[in-house]
Amino acid sequence: MTWDLYRWTWRVRSPLFIGATPSGALNRCRVYVPARPLWGAITAELARLEGDKDPRYRQVGDELREHARFSYLFPAERSGDDWRAWLPEYREGTGLIWAREDGEAVLADRNFRRRLLGTRPATAVDPDSDSALDGSLRETECVQIWWRRGEGTATDPVAMVGYVFVRKDRDLARRLPALDRIFIGGDTRYGLGRLDRVAMTPATTVFGNTVDLGQPNPRVVASRVFAHVLFHDDLAMCGDQEALGGWDKTGQQEDRMISLLALMPGSTTHEPASWSLDSSGLWKYEEKATG
Repeated sequence: MTWDLYRWTWRVRSPLFIGATPSGALNRCRVYVPARPLWGAITAELARLEGDKDPRYRQVGDELREHARFSYLFPAERSGDDWRAWLPEYREGTGLIWAREDGEAVLADRNFRRRLLGTRPATAVDPDSDSALDGSLRETECVQIWWRRGEGTATDPVAMVGYVFVRKDRDLARRLPALDRIFIGGDTRYGLGRLDRVAMTPATTVFGNTVDLGQPNPRVVASRVFAHVLFHDDLAMCGDQEALGGWDKTGQQEDRMISLLALMPGSTTHEPASWSLDSSGLWKYEEKATG
């Protein structure tokens, strides 16, 4: 096999903001962590840990892009001694729902976000009057550190669960467990986005789906995707589309703009298919799964 597979769990220790398309004065937050910001956070912490006074950000980042693949992280709830992830799924006639791994709970997207998210008010300050600047009042959604019941009271802690693939001939499987804390998302300088690792264990599936670890890029066989999938006309799926945008500063051309149309995590196909994970964490359709 070309790859080793690990499942890891990160406890959310401070509110987490992963930006999405805003809605008016509300800065909306994703309820999952895409692979790209996760790669950035791992790169930063690993470079600082190993670089002493001279962190090698570019070298470590390139190494991770070439020799590791990260899945998205999804919210998880403690069930006994285990952490069970809540996973998205688009169902025809229903839309987006969230189902827990053990199959014991299903929530509509609206109710799921209510259990997980809170808001933080903020405003800009007018330097002339030292008071709130007109029209600048806004709120920012954040993943909270505790799950909430229907009446709003806090219950169990929130974690993020996902997978990491590491090439067999590299020492990343030894170096990555040295990371016990990362900061990810927006406003980390103000204490947001702290995740503490609570587990990293060998795995044989990705959220219960078969994996092929012998390919140049690891593959997952599934009828539901757990990452963004680049849209193309030949791919018939049930799900929402989203425009992905940003700047790619990982190569020599520092100002390359990313502009992609993708199907969102939780999108489903009628039949299981084989999906490969690329270096940015996107899933790419390869072929129909053979029986």
